[in-house]
Amino acid sequence: MTNDVSRLLADPYETPARDRAATMAALQGHIFSCARCVRAGALEVARPITRGKGSVDARMLVVGQAPGATGHLHDKPFSGMAGRTLNLWFQRAGLPPWAHHDPALAFVTAITRCFPGKANGGRGADGRQTGGKGDRMPSGSEILLCQPYLEAEFALVCPEVVVILGRLAATRLIGPEPLGELIGTVRQVERAGRSIPAVTLPHPSGISRWLNLPANRDRHDIALRQLGEILGTLPSDPPVPADGMKPSAVAD
Repeated sequence: MTNDVSRLLADPYETPARDRAATMAALQGHIFSCARCVRAGALEVARPITRGKGSVDARMLVVGQAPGATGHLHDKPFSGMAGRTLNLWFQRAGLPPWAHHDPALAFVTAITRCFPGKANGGRGADGRQTGGKGDRMPSGSEILLCQPYLEAEFALVCPEVVVILGRLAATRLIGPEPLGELIGTVRQVERAGRSIPAVTLPHPSGISRWLNLPANRDRHDIALRQLGEILGTLPSDPPVPADGMKPSAVAD
């Protein structure tokens, strides 16, 4: 499997989808049995998630931070309240309901693949102090141990756009810029010999308060329009969310 991924890194976009899909299946099987962080002492228990989920020909590569506490119990990523929020955001970009669960539209992955544990007076998904609430931010060593998996997925998926969720993923893929400077601007992610447009969004977790400021909501609206423009899905009128929730709502 490692040799296959190395060959694909040289010129993945000239490789047939069937071959890329077979290598991706082998990669996800390897991730599911991974215990590198346990052996390195970074985690007590390994519960790797077989992310990414989706087709190697998905139009979007969606990159989050890490699985949640119950992520290993769900077949699809972002299935809880954070997923409902992400669903509403994508609908505002003209995508169909639950687009991130459609393998033809989205390949969903993350910076790290195991639940990092709850925060202990540390920082949550958006980098804010949590006072012991929320999930722990993955450590630098965990991120480095998982990095080869993400790089391999970039080599195997041929997306039209990368959707980056939250500050940690943005820092790893673009650089240490504030969310206020990234959200609302289309950047380029250089991976696997290709420059891919990237749209950054805040993390859809309920612990994030970034959208509380009106100026940030304006940037968020711009980012969703940019995503719709790249994919050619932007509606002429904002859609009414399928579940009736207000588009600006942020859920856990």
